Order: sequence, then structure tokens, then C-alpha cells
Amino acid sequence: MDIGGVDHGDSRYVQGLKYIRTLYIGDVMAEMEPKEGITNDFVGYEVLIDFMTDRAMYKLQGDIIEIGAFLGGGTVKLARFGKRYGKRVFAVDIFDPGCDKTRDTGGTRMCDIYQAFLQGRSQREIYGETTQGFDNIVTIDKDSKDVEFPEEQAFIFGFIDGNHDPDYVKNDFHLIWRHLVPGGTVGFHDYNFDLPDVTESVNRLIDEHRNEISEVREIEDKHILMVSKRKYTAG
Repeated sequence: MDIGGVDHGDSRYVQGLKYIRTLYIGDVMAEMEPKEGITNDFVGYEVLIDFMTDRAMYKLQGDIIEIGAFLGGGTVKLARFGKRYGKRVFAVDIFDPGCDKTRDTGGTRMCDIYQAFLQGRSQREIYGETTQGFDNIVTIDKDSKDVEFPEEQAFIFGFIDGNHDPDYVKNDFHLIWRHLVPGGTVGFHDYNFDLPDVTESVNRLIDEHRNEISEVREIEDKHILMVSKRKYTAG
């Protein structure tokens, strides 16, 4: 298959593209129940929720943040989890599917993948349909480089799957990390997969913040890396 002028055979994105096209064309789209957030979570957010649950992170004081919400399926899953514990979910996304021009190892630009998935539909519109009815979702419709939080804002967990350019990976990490409570975790998507600049950027950040990190855990089948912040110690 040719996407963006490059032949990609049966890569994961081509397979995903075929699947998404069947979901978002014609009557199929009308029959979907996007508010359930099942058909448009392309990461598998259950592993994030399991990670937080296993570590009882819901006992920490703070909210949840997601950078790169795409169509909101994962956002809804985080919101359901957070609602049980009185936590908000901040979803940061520029909602411009053409802005991420990072190329994977096959040469495909991420923006071409997103636009092919959408088939001309509005990303923001689908996200809105998916997340409607959740009063604990705070949507920040901005470029993540333009986002700031007040000093008192605290996060227990953050997930980064926004723009895959190294400058954004670094920006998004610092945006969350400076507000992450001790014992909290930041997760990165597309680690050790077909966006090598993402992996290199994450490894560099881990090295730079090694003294602040208590645990690094890779979830290989989901291409996710979890980085946990060290708890304060007495003395």
C-alpha cells in the first residue's frame, strides 16, 4: 500500500489503517457508540489502568494527564478510572492531524496515517462525541508547547503519545514531570518500536533524570515505557 508516496506492505500502520477504515466509513460510523471509547483506543489503555491499580496510585493526591488524545477512546477509559477516585483527566491535544510530520522507519509520516484514519472527518468532532458526558475530563485544545499549569497542579500519572518529534517528547515529559507527585509515573508510547527518535529521546531523558527515578518498566507488547518518580525519603 502507498501512503505518502511510500510503499509499506503489511506494516502495523497499514493493518491498522485497513481496520480503522472499516470503522469510520458510512453507516458503520453512525452505528458506533463512540462514548464507550472501545473502538478508538489504538494503544490499549487497560495496561495503563492496570499499572496504576497494581501500585495503588489512586491513593496519591493529584490528577491524570494525557498528551495526545487522538479520538478520545483512551481518554474515556482514564476518565472512568479516575472518576472512581475523584480525579480529573487532563487531555492535551492540538486536534490538527496534519501537524506531526515525524516519519516511521518505513518512511510514512504520522500525519498521513492520522489523516488516512480519519477519512476526512474532524478529529475534534469525533473526540467530542467520544468524551461527551464525562464531567471529569478537562480538554486542553492547544499545542502542548503552549500549555502551562499552575504550580499547585499535581499529577499522579501521565501518558505521552502526542507529537513524536524529539523536541515535543522532551517538552511533554517536562510538562508532566515538574507536576508529577513523588511515586507518580509517566508513560511513553512508541518506545522501542518504529520511531527510533522517540526511543532515543526517552533514553536521554531517563539518563538526565536518573537520580529522580525509582523504576523504569517496559511493556514490550504495547511499546510502552513507564518511568516512575522517586518518593521522598527522610533525612
